[in-house]
Amino acid sequence: MIKIKCEGCTNHCCGKNPHLTPVLLPSEEESFKEYSKKINTVHGDMHVLAKKENGNCIFLDDNTMRCTIYNKRPLECVLYPFLLDFDKNVVNVKLDKNCPNLQTLSFDITKISLLLKDYKFPDNWIKGYESLVDY
Repeated sequence: MIKIKCEGCTNHCCGKNPHLTPVLLPSEEESFKEYSKKINTVHGDMHVLAKKENGNCIFLDDNTMRCTIYNKRPLECVLYPFLLDFDKNVVNVKLDKNCPNLQTLSFDITKISLLLKDYKFPDNWIKGYESLVDY
């Protein structure tokens, strides 16, 4: 569905990039409860994956720089380098042009669209998501 070569990347999307912290969907919150932190928005509380003291994602192995929950990671992690995008409450994706390995990207937009249909995006969650800036 989405393939990109991450080996050798120094911009680790799951590493020390403060602007890329996966926001959990309501359906993911319980699974990651002990590995997340709550963010307050005017549209309600949201949860994001926690980071270690060094700034890396709680699930990033600092030695191998690989995800320790790769097959069970949250939707935002599955989609990267695509980011969730909402227009009139319709879910879509947009490409994060800051990813330095985009030249290795291949994807199937039909499969991405089908995957997104498997998730629910409540209106308040969408508004909260869109209101997040730096968290």
